[in-house]
Amino acid sequence: MKKVSILIPCYNAENFVAETLDCCLKQTYEDVEVVLVDDGSKDRSYDIAKTFESEKIKVFKQSNSGACHARNFAFEKSSGDYIIYLDADDIINPEFVEEHIRSIEDVSSKSVSFGVWDRFRQHTDESLFPMLGIYKDYDSAFQLLLDMWISGDMLACTCYMTPRELVAESGGWDETVLKNQDGEFFARVLMLADKAVFVPKSRIYYRTGEYLTVSKASSEKKVASMLDTFVSYKNHALVREDSKRVREALSINFTLFMYLYGNRFPKLYKRAKEEIKALGVGYILKNEPPRVISLCKVIGFNHFMTIRRLLLGR
Repeated sequence: MKKVSILIPCYNAENFVAETLDCCLKQTYEDVEVVLVDDGSKDRSYDIAKTFESEKIKVFKQSNSGACHARNFAFEKSSGDYIIYLDADDIINPEFVEEHIRSIEDVSSKSVSFGVWDRFRQHTDESLFPMLGIYKDYDSAFQLLLDMWISGDMLACTCYMTPRELVAESGGWDETVLKNQDGEFFARVLMLADKAVFVPKSRIYYRTGEYLTVSKASSEKKVASMLDTFVSYKNHALVREDSKRVREALSINFTLFMYLYGNRFPKLYKRAKEEIKALGVGYILKNEPPRVISLCKVIGFNHFMTIRRLLLGR
């Protein structure tokens, strides 16, 4: 029986961590260990987590160093053949691990599996799990990554179950990243993986609200870090496959970045613009209102951004 490690970074989640640990204990798959690392919480998160400590649940504490460091530390303390990253305020269904394990029985040891996810605020029955275009099996995990970039669909980090060897080969979570941490990490994982197997019965209930510990703030430093992750995408992806389709997918990321943040941060706008120029495929704006995309095609993306800044101040 393969062992699965559920790794939980925890920061100021005293209202939710017990429910999260409880959902881990309710897993129908037997060989599961949980490693929780408290990231210097200022509330009672650590004390609550310690009440769950057992042979199945290990609880550690570190000085406040960020979620990426906590995940890397948890990985070092884990021993599972497969790794699942779970946030301290999210919930997985009881069959989550068992369904993942069943799905990867007949695929290579370097394949990942991924489940479905949806948001909720107060109660899990708020989650409806709408169908996404990426919810299917992939013979190439890299194609899943490209499809997410092109479509704008996303997967929560808990969606994935990743072989331990892939986490190790990826180098782990980049602790310098301030924004788009899971996107950057799993991009590297998917570029290394063989297949990506869809597991429709594995469900993640992703809690949203103003209390969230992962910052939504978009200071220039954090937005610059996000742009750095897009550059990381480019550097790794073009080694994996240097083709027009990959360059276009990368341009979608940079164009979206400019659309969302460019007028607020001119220096970052210029950096992203230079990256698109180097890709040689032009600006590609997708998954935005049709009237915006049509206007960009008529007057050009840069002119559209200038007019928007003058008229709307953003």
